[in-house]
Amino acid sequence: MGKLFVDLHVLSDISTESSSIPEIINMASMLGFNYIGLSGFNRHNIDMIGDLKKMFNEYGIDMVSRVDLYPQSVDDLKKDLRFYRGKVEVISVFCNNIHVARFAARDSRVDILNFSFLSWKSNFFDVSEAKLAAKSNSVLEINIVDILKCSNAGERIKTLRIMSENVRLALKYGVPVIVSSGARNVFEMRDPRAMASIVTLFGVSEFDALQFVSSNPLNLIERNRKKLSGEMVCKGVRLLGRVDKDGKIEEK
Repeated sequence: MGKLFVDLHVLSDISTESSSIPEIINMASMLGFNYIGLSGFNRHNIDMIGDLKKMFNEYGIDMVSRVDLYPQSVDDLKKDLRFYRGKVEVISVFCNNIHVARFAARDSRVDILNFSFLSWKSNFFDVSEAKLAAKSNSVLEINIVDILKCSNAGERIKTLRIMSENVRLALKYGVPVIVSSGARNVFEMRDPRAMASIVTLFGVSEFDALQFVSSNPLNLIERNRKKLSGEMVCKGVRLLGRVDKDGKIEEK
């Protein structure tokens, strides 16, 4: 069996003026993705997840429910985590200040960390952040759209430099890296090997770059689905069975 490819960050028209679900499904199929992380879920449309999963499944694509959080404070993040954890499969936090960044890296309810690449000052993925993320099993995400939306060559060069340093730190301290499109419409979606090839600009081997669009996001999906099903109690602890009312062990 060949590699399974994942784009864990695609926006649709469920929450923004973006491409429709059928358009995304069609493009994902053409590009060769097995999993699509559909973003844009919120308190008003979260009940759509089940029906949307069925639509993707009809075309052989596994949809992963995802919410993107943009908290301005730690209190805002805590409230959102209490509401969404257990309702969606993946939670991503865009770290707009140092306080949110540090809390998000420590909290195991956060799956994915995202950072700004506009300047070094607004990028909070440093050594301390990497060490905290490694302990909590968080993942660093690189979105290809952040490169595509650069307005000029100078901005693109700066973005690539900051991304490269973030990836270097992540690999040094054992933080898994995933690469997603971050597509706001189907025209920003890219095939998985093309996304991986961009990451090789950071000095990453072709083999490792492919893991960023395959095994790394897959590991995150599988881990979180086990947690949601109750099969995994916490990191390193897996539920193998339950004791029934007669004291007998029921294997899962």
